[in-house]
Amino acid sequence: MVKKVPAKPRGRPPKPGGPTPRAEVQRAYRARLAAAGKVMRIVDANAVTVQSPIPDFDPARDGVFEREMIASMRDQLRNALSKVGFLEDEVARLRERDAEREREREQVERDLTNALKDKITLQDEVTRLRARRR
Repeated sequence: MVKKVPAKPRGRPPKPGGPTPRAEVQRAYRARLAAAGKVMRIVDANAVTVQSPIPDFDPARDGVFEREMIASMRDQLRNALSKVGFLEDEVARLRERDAEREREREQVERDLTNALKDKITLQDEVTRLRARRR
């Protein structure tokens, strides 16, 4: 079998002695069929008639149901979109509140650290004064 190199090869170059890609095998198969004059499938788009997917569909009778269903779906979509917008605003508000609480926590942590430093300093001073008295 003679390998025909496409005009513009696609993908990685094949390894020497490696397996033949499936696309290459399929192309060669189609070329052999065409050379033999055999055709796999011919589809004429104009010859195919499109039938209604619903056999008993009558637009005059069933159109009202379709309009109601579409209106219902439109209302559900509108409600879902408004809920998404509300929830996005809520998330933004909660993130802002979270950042504010984080700043408050850091301030309280600093205050506690300063208070502990002051306590240790005062305890050292009291111990030093007691030792001086004796």
